[in-house]
Amino acid sequence: MLFNSFSFWLFFLPVFAWYCVLNHRWQNRFLLAASCFFYSWWEPSFPAWDIRHYRFVGLMFCTAALDYFVGNRMAAIQDLKHRRPWLVLSLAANLGVLAFFKYFNFFADSAYAALHACGVSVPRWQLQIILPVSISFYTFQSLAYTIDIFRGKLQPARSLRDYLLFISYFPHLVAGPINRPQSLLAQCEQPRRLTWENWTQGATLILFGLFKKIAVADILAPLADQAFAHPERCSPAALLFGLYCFTFQIYADFSAYTDIARGLAKLMGFELMRNFDQPYFASNLTAFWRRWHISLSSWLRDYLYIPLGGNRRGGARTYFNLFLTMFLGGLWHGASWTFAIWGILHGLYLAVHRLWLGGRKATDELPAPGARQALTHALKVLATFHLVAFAWIFFRAGSPSPGLRGQGEGAMSGFACAFQYLRGLWPFGAHEHSIHFDSDHMGQAILAMAALVLLIDIPQYLKREHCVILSWRFPWRVAAFALLCVWLILLRETENVPFIYFQF
Repeated sequence: MLFNSFSFWLFFLPVFAWYCVLNHRWQNRFLLAASCFFYSWWEPSFPAWDIRHYRFVGLMFCTAALDYFVGNRMAAIQDLKHRRPWLVLSLAANLGVLAFFKYFNFFADSAYAALHACGVSVPRWQLQIILPVSISFYTFQSLAYTIDIFRGKLQPARSLRDYLLFISYFPHLVAGPINRPQSLLAQCEQPRRLTWENWTQGATLILFGLFKKIAVADILAPLADQAFAHPERCSPAALLFGLYCFTFQIYADFSAYTDIARGLAKLMGFELMRNFDQPYFASNLTAFWRRWHISLSSWLRDYLYIPLGGNRRGGARTYFNLFLTMFLGGLWHGASWTFAIWGILHGLYLAVHRLWLGGRKATDELPAPGARQALTHALKVLATFHLVAFAWIFFRAGSPSPGLRGQGEGAMSGFACAFQYLRGLWPFGAHEHSIHFDSDHMGQAILAMAALVLLIDIPQYLKREHCVILSWRFPWRVAAFALLCVWLILLRETENVPFIYFQF
């Protein structure tokens, strides 16, 4: 059930209407049931009454119930040493389930290829299993709960019902953000207030999200698909334009989901964490990761990088921790070495930036007034943007996900596509230019990128507020809302394109 589909709104509007008239206890029960139905909708191969329709709901609730039990056991134990076996049980169960469903075939294929290269003949094992949607998101959210209780930073949930709602709450369930228990679990346990301010902000975020998805990401997707499907047949200029299209597409697509999720939650009195803060305006790579997928980057920092030692054990260990954290962050996105290379590249970026800083603190503040300072800042932003775009080549190249379209018959995959793309960007080689972008589509893509930056990102960046449009004067506010709505209606297609991050 996609946020950009009519079926979702046929589901949400009655749910919201009933939610508004129920008391807190029944609100939580009702939301839990609605979240189960929402999650089970991702199994279209079975009828609604078939029990198999809810098999992955059962998987999610089994691991969640285990973590709830583990959390209560650890909270009753004062000695940290005796808490550790319970934490190990939670880590083993959650990471074991995640590894089995998401990485078994990846590691089996890698082992088969390594043994085959050494001349060892072994049978090839493949599991024909469906990857449960959102398994990476809810696994990390549940692990944060048990780890924080182990550290003594969190009290266990008051009831299993509230904890299951914290894990399965449908607005953030499929693609995040990865909310911390200190925030979202506390909101599940306390009565929520329905206010006009939350409703207006929520509606604004939903409108922004739908605009980013339908009028920006889905417009850019076909051109990015063309470039990555057959990079050997595109000119360097076409490949560069296709890369720009994907760079803006993935940002618009993923931040669109987050905006809609935050907007839906606000309508119901919940507050989900920000996941994006104009990342392409970052002036360095450290700042980029403070602005991009904030819930994941902060999770990796707090539960992986810092426990590994962070920057407290010398320079060599710090760089190793950066590389390992970003490498695992890349693999979190998918079972592919191209994702791993993407993570390694960002680990290298962060290490080089840290080395260049030489102990100084990384800053990303707007420069003081002055032409020279503004030009220097703009050049830093431009350089950071292109380093990020370069890494996106490996992220996008050959992805098998249906959310990343363009993997038709004959399309390249994996490293072959990435290296062919890099080779094609070199302007002095020989190129076959059999693929040409339609000028009308290119014009629409440029207009979509400009609309994203000028209508949404720049106003939000300057005021540091995602709903800054609500503070505009009434005529300008009405004109902006009308423009976004009309633009959405004109570009709305009958096909509902999945969000990119549904694959993770």
